[in-house]
Amino acid sequence: MAVKEMVWNFEAQGIPYKIQLIKNKVAINGAEPVKLNKLARKSNLLETNYSIMIEGKEAVLHVRQFGAPILSYDGRDCATGEAYVPAKVPGWVWVFVVLHAMDFLFLIGGAIGAAVQFLVIAALATISSDAKKSTGSRVLLCAGIWLLSTILQFFLAFGISLLLH
Repeated sequence: MAVKEMVWNFEAQGIPYKIQLIKNKVAINGAEPVKLNKLARKSNLLETNYSIMIEGKEAVLHVRQFGAPILSYDGRDCATGEAYVPAKVPGWVWVFVVLHAMDFLFLIGGAIGAAVQFLVIAALATISSDAKKSTGSRVLLCAGIWLLSTILQFFLAFGISLLLH
């Protein structure tokens, strides 16, 4: 997680709350921080959701792979007050996933290729699910990532083949 510290201030049933995310720990109203791995969690490709109980309701800390964490309480984003909408990967991103699978098969492969493809596909999923950007800009960003990744993998494969011969 790139963010070192984040703070959310909100009210729940008339009681003010200050939730702090400090590296990999969460503190509520200045109490002793609790490590994230001690909280109940659910994960998917895009994010890991950590449950924090406040006033009998669940606050959820959404930690995204390549984005800023978001805290939601009672279905609302605590930073903006807007309704929280979970990230959803659009269907068109599968075109780029298939292209990256072909890169894996024909360029680098192996453990190095798998690590590269995992990172690139996670970045694609994050970028493609960012509803704040237009669909056109997300498609262009994903195409640019695929092109850059393919070029880098080609040169990496070429360099490895030169070392082996």
